[in-house]
Formats: sequence, structure tokens, C-alpha cells
Amino acid sequence: MSSNITRRSLFGMVSTAAVAGAMPSLFASPSAHAQLGQSNPLATAQDFAASINRAFTFQNLMMDAYASGATIRLSQSYSDAALNATGFTYDNAVAIHAYLSRGQQEDLARAKTLGLGLLHAQATNFPVADGRFAQAYFVNAPDSSGAFITPAAFPFFFYGSSVGDQAWAGMALAQLYRRTRDTQYLTGALSVANWIVTNTYNTQGPGGYSYGTIINQFNQSQPSPNGKSTEGNLDTYAFFTMLHTLTNGGHANNGMTWAALAQHAFQFVFAMFNAQGPFFYTGTLPDQITINTTPIPEDCQTWSFLAFLDTRSRGTIDWALANLQTTDTASSPNSNLTGTQTVSGMTFSTASLVTPANDPHAVWLEGTAHTAAALTARVLRGGDSISSLLTDISRAVQLLKDVEHAQEILGVGQTAGGKVIPSGLGVVASSSVLDTGFGFTYGPSLHIGATGWYLIASLAANPFQLGYRVIG
Repeated sequence: MSSNITRRSLFGMVSTAAVAGAMPSLFASPSAHAQLGQSNPLATAQDFAASINRAFTFQNLMMDAYASGATIRLSQSYSDAALNATGFTYDNAVAIHAYLSRGQQEDLARAKTLGLGLLHAQATNFPVADGRFAQAYFVNAPDSSGAFITPAAFPFFFYGSSVGDQAWAGMALAQLYRRTRDTQYLTGALSVANWIVTNTYNTQGPGGYSYGTIINQFNQSQPSPNGKSTEGNLDTYAFFTMLHTLTNGGHANNGMTWAALAQHAFQFVFAMFNAQGPFFYTGTLPDQITINTTPIPEDCQTWSFLAFLDTRSRGTIDWALANLQTTDTASSPNSNLTGTQTVSGMTFSTASLVTPANDPHAVWLEGTAHTAAALTARVLRGGDSISSLLTDISRAVQLLKDVEHAQEILGVGQTAGGKVIPSGLGVVASSSVLDTGFGFTYGPSLHIGATGWYLIASLAANPFQLGYRVIG
């Protein structure tokens, strides 16, 4: 059986039921304090520190829902009512980045365990174990070796392999290798990198890397019918750039250097650039050549700066802020909020704001954290006036406070592994059912991906840069 949906494809996902590094001074910034109307900037920093600790508690709880300690496993992505005990490859990569961003002893141990989980998934992937990862796995029962990772078969059949998911898993393994120097992580990263080159390197139109592969009803691998993805190429660029550094200028199995292969992705991404926006289009139509001009998603805008740290992509953050911010209230059409609840932040795409079937004001909490991370990276990269830097700091803090507010009020009573998750720990995927504009929705289920990105952004980390440096 096959699944054409992406790592974000979560249809009907509605529940039925210490700040590190320089961030305390960032949160206590006088400018942020003034614009946010806080009477005590130190209290703001303390609030964030407590929120971050709660978020890590949620990540730990989701990782330990079915097994604990050194047992090889992956983490369940969402609370039970969304997709049962499904652990997405992308979400687990984000969780690894969050743990490594803080890097305390327990964090490192958990990141290494999840990394071993990725390696096990890669080595035993069904139906083809050739270096690729599936979109997701079931994580509630052990396989024959005792690892809590089995194929995500009926009713989901999450067997497909998008290039973006492969690159995110590869980046997580690359970061683990950099931190631990354990060569098995680098071996896994190189294996999936070579899979990307062998199966998705594309010379049609603007080049780049194609979408990936699907598994047909006969359990055979075949190319995805989707067009090329700007996001997937951004991810691939960052991943191959990491490998260029980690292998000291090495090359793939096809003889091309990782630097040249990264440049191949770079050229595709900027072929998708609209300088008048400025923004990036989502990618191509299925013909692999024609630009898909609508809708315009958030992640291509903020991730482009996190990946490139360059002048051309700086303005895409501002485009996202100007065009994709929203506020969800109980009076919004089809809102899941009640009473006086209000959540502000970013939405998924331009189409999300005009959906006729779902809530056009639904807030995508993961994307809200993406934007905060990009703003912080732009501050730390430098090159702007004091006024611009202070404005970016204030906006980043406000977006993080928006996520923190959602953490406090949403997701109450949801479960993982059948056990109630204490309130105020995790972050839901979206405030209400959110139409992405790409044929799938998000909903208000607690999510390790949204929570992980909140942690990454709060810790001023950049997962697209080796070592999480925000300064290139």
C-alpha cells in the first residue's frame, strides 16, 4: 500500500479529549520589555525558562510513552486521538535537534537514543531498506530485536519517502555525529544522503531534487508524482553542506562532491525566488519544470534564511510576517477555541487564510516558532541598524510568548499511550483545524514537532547550521 501524503498530512487531527546561552538577556531586552508591556523583564525570562522546562518534560513523556531508558525507540508524534502511536521521521529529527540545542546530560542521552532509533528504522525499513526512511513508523510495540519501531501499516501505510524527510533525518544524524563523534551516525547520514542523490537528483527545468518516492500497492518503490519542493531542496542544501564539512570536502557515491550537490539544491531554490515579494514559491508542478505559484507557504520563507543566512532571503521573513500572521478566537469561523480564548501567530500558507471549510484564523504553532527562530538568527547574524535589530528581538519574543500562551491553555485532557498528559506541557499543532492549502489539515493535538520547534527557537538554535550556530 502507498501513501502520497507528506510528513505534514494529518487529516482530521483534532483531539477529542532553563533558557540556555544568551536567551535570558534576549527575553529581558529593554526593547522587548517596552513593546510587550511587561512590568518586569526578569519575570519574562523566568516565565520562559519555566515554559521551556515544561516543554522538555512533554518531549520526554512522549518519548517514554511505551518504553524508557536505553531501549531503542522513536517518539510518538501526536497525542493519541490524532494518529494513534505514530512517530514521524521528521518530528523525531526535530526532537533530536531540540535535545541537542540544550545539550544537558539527559538531553544528549535522549538525542542519542532517538538517533539509534533512526538508524534502526533505516536498517529495517519496510519494504525497502536501502538507506531511506519511511514517512513514519509505529512506536508502541517492539519488533523482533526489541526496538519499538515497526512499519506504519494499516490504516495509514506511511511508507513513502520524501526528500525533505530524508534530509531532516540526515541533518539530525549529522548533528549527532558532530556532537558525539560516534561514526555510526555519520554512516547513517551518508547512507541516506546517497539515497537522495541516487533517487532524486533531477536535471529537468531548474534542476534540484525531485520530491521522493512512494510505495505502490505491490510494495514496490516508484517516483512520487508530486512536483519538486522548495522546502525539500532547502533541507537537502543544508544537509549536504553539513556533509561537506564533516567529510572534509568528500563526495557522494556518484563521484560528485557534497559541495556541488548542495549547490544543485541551492540553484533550484533560487529559481523559485520572487524578488518582488520577496518570497519563495512552494516548488514546481508535477511536470518538474513549471513553477507552482500558489499557495505560498510559511516554511519556505523562514527556513530559507535559516539555511542560507544571506542577503536575498532576509526579506522573506518580513513577507511572512506581513502576509501570514493571524489571530484565532472563539468567534472565528469553525474555531475550536471557547469562551475568551485567543491565540495569535503564523498560519501555514496564503490559502489557509481563505479556507471555506475550516478556520481561516487558525494558528500554526510550529510555523510561529519557525518565524521566531528566523528573526533571532537575523539578529545574531547582524548587519542591520539598532532599530531593526531591536524590532526583530521584540517580534521574536512576542511570537514565542504566543506559543507559550497556547502551551498554557490548549491540549487539556489529551493522552499519550492511554495516559493523560498533564496540562501546560506540550504545544498543539494548530489552535483550530487548519487548512494548509495543500490538501491536508492540522488540528489542535499536542505535537512533538511544534513543541520541538518552540524549544529550538527559544534556545536561539538553528538546526540548518552544523553545531546550531546562527552565525555562519
